Amino acid sequence: MLSCLAYFVVKNVPHYFVFTAQSYGGYFWPRVSWLFPHVVSGLIAILIGPLQFWSGMRRKYLQAHRIAGRVYVATVLTGSVAALGLAVTIDHGSAYSLGLAGLAVAWVATTAMAFVAIRIKNIEQHKQWMIRSYVVTFAFVTFRLLDEVLGRRHILSDDERGKLLAWSCWAIPLLFAEVVIQARAMSKARA
Repeated sequence: MLSCLAYFVVKNVPHYFVFTAQSYGGYFWPRVSWLFPHVVSGLIAILIGPLQFWSGMRRKYLQAHRIAGRVYVATVLTGSVAALGLAVTIDHGSAYSLGLAGLAVAWVATTAMAFVAIRIKNIEQHKQWMIRSYVVTFAFVTFRLLDEVLGRRHILSDDERGKLLAWSCWAIPLLFAEVVIQARAMSKARA
């Protein structure tokens, strides 16, 4: 997972920090006010995530974990608002826009549930919701990597592939994560 993240960041992120129509591919340049905050927020959230899952950090540096958690929540909120802005201004069809909007809603909902769980001191639920949240956070990496692989193999047209990935980049990984979370819970209950 970390190697996929590193590949994605190195290959796909730097051009967003060059503010020209060419670096934004022309199409996204009119949406830079939505896209740039989305990219920056998502990048911060996706880089904070692995630290949050590191049990050594939680044990030794609980205050840093809490601060990083608050930053994560703030970046998810900012990134989700920007994603909704993109979803309503993008013109790749309603299936694509609704997939992006669904991703934004799933991102903020899973993160909000993790936040609520920790506020009521339900640590197990907090951990489970953070797994779900990070799976959704990782969706834009999944989208780009799958788009690259499927595009190289000429699987579906660009438009069809975009519509498929707008939904599948978050819904399918979230389903798999849910199966793992629930299998662990059943295993614990049986023991």
